[in-house]
Amino acid sequence: MDNIYVGADIGTSSVKTVIYDENFKQLKKFSQKYNLISNRKNQAELDPEEVYEAVLQTLKTAIQESRNNNYKIEFISFSSALHSLIFLDGNHEPLTNCLTWADSRAKDICNKLKSFYQEKNIYSKTGCPLHSLYLSAKIYWFKDNQKEIFSQADKFISIKEYIIYKLTGEFGVDYSIASGSGLLNIKNKEWDKELLNYLGIDEAQLSPLVDSYNTYESKSIDWLKNIPLVIGGGDGPLANLGELALSENQFVATLGTSGAIRVFSDKPVIDDDNQSTWCYMLDNNTYLPGGAINNGGIVLEWLKKNCFELTDNYYGLIDQYIKEVPPGSKSLFFLPFLTGERSPNWNPKARGIIFGLDYNHSKKEIIKAAVEGISYRMRTIKEALEANSNICNEVILNGGITQSEPWVQLLADVFNARVIVHENEEAAALGAAIIGSVALGFYNDYNAIDFNHKRRLVKEPDQKLVEKYNQLYSFHKELYDSNESLFNKII
Repeated sequence: MDNIYVGADIGTSSVKTVIYDENFKQLKKFSQKYNLISNRKNQAELDPEEVYEAVLQTLKTAIQESRNNNYKIEFISFSSALHSLIFLDGNHEPLTNCLTWADSRAKDICNKLKSFYQEKNIYSKTGCPLHSLYLSAKIYWFKDNQKEIFSQADKFISIKEYIIYKLTGEFGVDYSIASGSGLLNIKNKEWDKELLNYLGIDEAQLSPLVDSYNTYESKSIDWLKNIPLVIGGGDGPLANLGELALSENQFVATLGTSGAIRVFSDKPVIDDDNQSTWCYMLDNNTYLPGGAINNGGIVLEWLKKNCFELTDNYYGLIDQYIKEVPPGSKSLFFLPFLTGERSPNWNPKARGIIFGLDYNHSKKEIIKAAVEGISYRMRTIKEALEANSNICNEVILNGGITQSEPWVQLLADVFNARVIVHENEEAAALGAAIIGSVALGFYNDYNAIDFNHKRRLVKEPDQKLVEKYNQLYSFHKELYDSNESLFNKII
């Protein structure tokens, strides 16, 4: 009987459950989508029960597959998206849907929190700048706008906490998910009491803090009995772990619907001067400074949906346009803030701008300008991280855009860095499996894990294009700076 590991990644659009052998080779993947609820402006929610049923279905399928192949499941370990929030009543039933990171209803409430954040140095303690995606703003929004729901709330939890509770009957939140909430003091590893008091909530309304290695058992679901359930962490930290990017100069970039760049550290990295980056945790001893953008592939999907009659080969056309249209898209620039901005300026009121449009431009230039604009925003994160850590000449890239070889090359030119794409498709699920293997004692620590990622793509920067993109990037930043004050005046 072969031993296997299972990693389950609970994302904002689907759950992906992956079976790995003892050498972390992917054997099988099972996924199930669920619907994003967005019927009102700024709403981005999930039905917690729909997510739970999707997780159950993929776990059942993975277990059945294991039995069919005479595999022994050593554990199931979990990853999930950061920044989610569910209100539970006294019977631990949902009072709300699951608010995802993309839910921006609290963007205006941030103004009420600003003076408190500054006075109490909340960013310095939590590593999370003031922004609508964090739980402090979301909870305060309900306190201000949905008082009845707020007053009935017995628990404030994430989607992973909800899944673990449904599977085991126990509440717990790992340091990774907790650090992404904006409520955790990452320096003393406790819930920040001053912030909780200001929000009007009690520590008992949050789950007990546990390390990412914490293991549970399911006592009520027969087909899960005797399989250790490892709580794991957040998808961003686990994506870095899945790439085995363990040193402090190995940056990992993820670019799909949204985007992020992250790097591990053995201590908190706080940008007190600019607050341009966040700092989350992987586990009790490992920190993850980084930055994120809201607007990645979602911008191209918006263009496809609203602006162009394009064929099913849309992404093939994007590759073609990247290659055909010269750098700078014939002096066309696209500020891609269709859903506000996170790093490095944290302006939820930022809006998209197409600048320089003239009669001779076509959809080709607009799409190439969008791709370049997204890539420039990723560079702003890279530079913000380098200002507080090490210069990075090599970036490991994962996410949906790794299917576009021309875009990977463009990123190498914009970053002026080698860009590497590994063959593994599900870095967060793999990271969860790695966490599980340490939790169950198969390895002493991450450094003891030795497997070679196969490289699918390696792109070196073209120095002629690097020089050109340096000039274009400077103009992109000037364009942003010139319009930043106007974003707040939009009626």
